[in-house]
Amino acid sequence: MDGLKQAFFKIDRQLGGAEPPPRAQVFLARNALGTAWLVGVGHGLLCALVLSAFDDPWRLFQAMLVGLGMGLFAWLACRFERRRQAHYERTGGFRGSPPKPPVPGGDRPPVWFEGMWWICLWATGAVLLWLLGQLKDPPYNWPTSLLFAGFFIIAGWPVRLVIEHRRRRGDRG
Repeated sequence: MDGLKQAFFKIDRQLGGAEPPPRAQVFLARNALGTAWLVGVGHGLLCALVLSAFDDPWRLFQAMLVGLGMGLFAWLACRFERRRQAHYERTGGFRGSPPKPPVPGGDRPPVWFEGMWWICLWATGAVLLWLLGQLKDPPYNWPTSLLFAGFFIIAGWPVRLVIEHRRRRGDRG
């Protein structure tokens, strides 16, 4: 197994893998779960759109399985990339993560990432509510599911703020 690892890193160095990665690549590798979630939801929704699966529960289930598979693949790829970066950091191949900004709150994700996070939560919530609404007679339609999902996301915002406030207060004390 050690020989296989050495062979991989030899080929990786020859192909330029020992060069410092771009900041985006470091960010995606360090946030494997979020990256996988975005890739999985994106591929699942794209597959559902291509299959016209929003009216057929079986095709929608298949699209969800495709999204789950792509999310798992993206998570594994990010974990593999993080381990590759960690190897080069340990052996001195390149400098690790970029320095942290000196501003307060610099550890927060970028605004566009937060926006994508909330949009993905809303889309996932809408699909789940639509699926649950199909059990009701008459079933929920898409606008109703979107409205309820938006309501639940907005209602969850104060809960998130309270949790963050308590966490920060606990860090100070």
